[in-house]
Amino acid sequence: MIVAINSYSQKTSPVNQKSETFSSGINTDSQQFSITKVYPNPVTDFVTVDLHSEVSATVQLNLFNILGTEVKKWEPIYTSQGDQKIKIDLSFVKTGVYILKIFSSGQTCTQVLKKI
Repeated sequence: MIVAINSYSQKTSPVNQKSETFSSGINTDSQQFSITKVYPNPVTDFVTVDLHSEVSATVQLNLFNILGTEVKKWEPIYTSQGDQKIKIDLSFVKTGVYILKIFSSGQTCTQVLKKI
């Protein structure tokens, strides 16, 4: 399954975070999904995120700058159980370092992205 995400944004709201998983995908809690690969990184316009999900779920993608300010929040997307590819348009952001956070079912995966 390939999901393309464009530059549509929506109003931000607080997210209840139960546990945090970093780009390595390692989590001591029961892990429902993990980032398996992010490419290309450094990014020019588009980045592809490979996810592995143990269950079908809705995921929320958010992009933060290096200062922790939210730059973009995309519409939640539904992912099926198994491996997924999500293509994200980052052509609208300036050159710099960003943090992509993916939230689902109280779990968070993060990935550092360099935009060139």
